[in-house]
Amino acid sequence: MNAPLLALLVLVFPAAGAALLAGRGWRLPRIFTVIVGPGVVWLSFLATIALFFDKTNADFTYWTWIKSGSFDVPFGLLIDNLSIFMCFVITGVGGLIVTYSVGYMEHEDDPSYARFFCYMDVFVFSMLLLVLADNFIFLIVGWAMVGLSSYLLIGFWYQRHSAVVAARKAFVMNVVGDVGMILGTFVLFVSFHSVTYDRVFRSLQSCRADLGLLCPVPAADTGSLEVAAFLLLVGAIAKSAQIPLHTWLPDAMEGPTPVSALIHAATMVTAGVYLVGRMHPIYDIAVYAHAAVAIIGAVTALFAATIAIVQTDIKRVLAYSTMSQIGYMFLAVGIGAYAAGFFHLLAHAFFKALLFMAAGNVIHAMHDEQDMRKYGGLWKDMRPTAITFLVGSLSLVGVIPFVGFFSKEQVLGLAFSKPDDNMVHVLWAVGFATALITGFYTGRMWWLTFWGKPAPNRAVEHPHAPRLVMMIPVAILAILSTVGGVVQTRAIGVGPAAVDGFLNSAVGRVPWEGGGAEIAVTFVTMLLAAGLFVWALYSRPWSAYAPWAQRLVEHKYYFDEAYDWAFVRPLDRVAAFGLRGIEQPVIDAAVIDTGLVARAGAASLSLTQSGYFRNYVLVFVGGALVAAVIVLVRANS
Repeated sequence: MNAPLLALLVLVFPAAGAALLAGRGWRLPRIFTVIVGPGVVWLSFLATIALFFDKTNADFTYWTWIKSGSFDVPFGLLIDNLSIFMCFVITGVGGLIVTYSVGYMEHEDDPSYARFFCYMDVFVFSMLLLVLADNFIFLIVGWAMVGLSSYLLIGFWYQRHSAVVAARKAFVMNVVGDVGMILGTFVLFVSFHSVTYDRVFRSLQSCRADLGLLCPVPAADTGSLEVAAFLLLVGAIAKSAQIPLHTWLPDAMEGPTPVSALIHAATMVTAGVYLVGRMHPIYDIAVYAHAAVAIIGAVTALFAATIAIVQTDIKRVLAYSTMSQIGYMFLAVGIGAYAAGFFHLLAHAFFKALLFMAAGNVIHAMHDEQDMRKYGGLWKDMRPTAITFLVGSLSLVGVIPFVGFFSKEQVLGLAFSKPDDNMVHVLWAVGFATALITGFYTGRMWWLTFWGKPAPNRAVEHPHAPRLVMMIPVAILAILSTVGGVVQTRAIGVGPAAVDGFLNSAVGRVPWEGGGAEIAVTFVTMLLAAGLFVWALYSRPWSAYAPWAQRLVEHKYYFDEAYDWAFVRPLDRVAAFGLRGIEQPVIDAAVIDTGLVARAGAASLSLTQSGYFRNYVLVFVGGALVAAVIVLVRANS
């Protein structure tokens, strides 16, 4: 099978699955949905494997979508090591999540069951289009479809008002990012008269020497590149839930747990990291926008970690954890360590999908209860889930030998060792503090859920074990989270660097190396974070010592309240004025009064409708006489 067809099949499989489920899925036996829903994602995974072993590296154009003079927009797929890497994450981890959903969503009726898997396949297709597109137009199409898919899945249980509000919030916040993407693309088009990656990047006249150093770009208009890079960054921070466009992500927990796993691990929030990595020729030149990426990432990492400390909903702890870990990825790509950022993206996909699905097992067994304070003692009742959740938790904290240690510590190590850059060293300190806080809130989550005695108000005395179809994906991810780090052990200074080697051709190599101090700091970070994980079992509430800080983080630094005051309430007042002052008295009145005039005229004319023929003849003769008089008068004059 040739490479262009394989690349197209990666997209076609989930699109076909969604179409089948949308058309006839709900009318057919449930087994049809069970096979088609996850099956098409696994077929895309197999096609990705074939592209990997084929060592495909090409830009395939299938047809021209728009052509006007010298301007053309092709439908093309860019297959390189970065897009193949992202397809592995989307279809591999995504396939495990969609398979897990077979058991988790079993209580839904057949139409809702088919609708759920249809939406999931659309989500996978949208993300694949985003990462495979070879031009900005189809990037934006995939970008917008990911936002639409998240809206459909977050609001899947549309009977719940909270789910509808959360879906709307996510959609609106992401549309803000979409506007940034569109405007950034417009700036690039005005500057380079093209919307394809190849032409734009070649126009930048960038090159990389043998050592991977960026060559000068004398012809580049750095002013317009800075504007374009900042506008593209708006889209990235909205999709990846970074400050200040982050408030939608915790509310997205209103969707079913597999949706949360897919959004947080394999799709959507990783899109911003991919965007900066794919646009690295632009960001390597637009130094101010590039620095902004790193600063936003570091600040978001610390910001989200502090909020996670006080959360009681297990899924919200994981949601803020995702914001924090994506912040690490932004920090990495923002300092030019692109491959390290993508390695953490891969590691995060493993352990965050594991954590969400293991949490889903708990929620499923506890009759949809998500408050950790109403758990306790589940180590005895749900031992396999507790063990796998512990694996994911230790990987999140960054404890050796789990994959999170190698990926997170590589990011921090490269930030620590970057020469002659004081700003990056400050950002490393922020990342270091974040790692310690991560150890504490992750430990608090695990101990509250699985250790100790059952809570007095626990919903289920003897929770049931998850189905095999739910436990197998969790077990696979636990294994990957445990041994996945062996592919790249650079954080400890020895061993392979497979991810870096694979991605260097697409994103370039890091032009500096770490040293012994970096490795020492890496182990210190791990030991302190692991110690805080254990200490969380014995810690006492700190609200009595700093009640103001407790209130601050419980209200999530009042971002929602600030947005409500700055945007929602003023727009509500404008809308209310428009309703009372414009729509009702002007627009509605124009339509209603026109109808009233017509009815009044019709009522008057109806008086002439007597039903007697002699009256009608009399009117006819009278009219004829009046017409004859008028004609005679005009003739004599």
